[in-house]
Amino acid sequence: MADWRLMGAVGLLLVFSLASSQKVDPSKHPIVTTNYGKLRGVKKDLNNEILGPVEQYLGVPYATAPIGDRRFQPPEAPGSWQEIRNATQFAPVCPQNIHGVLPEIMLPVWFTDNLDVAAGYIQNQSEDCLYLNVYVPTEDGPLTKKHDESSMNKPRDEDIRDRRKKPVMLFIHGGSYMEGTGNMFDASVLAAYGNVIVVTMNYRLGVLGKLARHFLSGGKNSFRMKIATFGKHY
Repeated sequence: MADWRLMGAVGLLLVFSLASSQKVDPSKHPIVTTNYGKLRGVKKDLNNEILGPVEQYLGVPYATAPIGDRRFQPPEAPGSWQEIRNATQFAPVCPQNIHGVLPEIMLPVWFTDNLDVAAGYIQNQSEDCLYLNVYVPTEDGPLTKKHDESSMNKPRDEDIRDRRKKPVMLFIHGGSYMEGTGNMFDASVLAAYGNVIVVTMNYRLGVLGKLARHFLSGGKNSFRMKIATFGKHY
């Protein structure tokens, strides 16, 4: 009987140990609130004396999954979520096939030279692929000492970090509307260096995207309007 009690106590101790080890460090996994719910991202240190850390929010839905009756329809606003959504990993990419789809001459040199690397990003494919990735620069670290040259006062600590709203850059990957994904472009350095929020995205390709008749029923202007609506969601 004592053995069973001991085993129960050890099991309970293991449960508490696992629970405590799974606690999320808010300094490494920041949480933000969007119009659709809260997101938990990850803070990436660039290991650079000049560039500060960058917050990454990966696999953020910008539309309802385009599956079933929505397969060839324009994107619709995503549904909201109640719990904190984990945004620390890339979402699946849109269905595509790099090998043998297009002549090599039609693909950019940087793409063909790194075909094996690019192929690694498209292994996880799904028609539920309308997701974006957000890279937000931060200015964490010690405050800068500011010195007033007009006086003999010693340099003093003062918060001179830029707290204003940052511009947003939307990067749409190439690939002749047949292949590619925003996942393969790590915009962390660009965000930190330019002090700009960078967004990369996936969009439907091939017969599910630009080649779909219903999706392009409104012509080029309609296509531009659909891209413009992405930013309104967040």
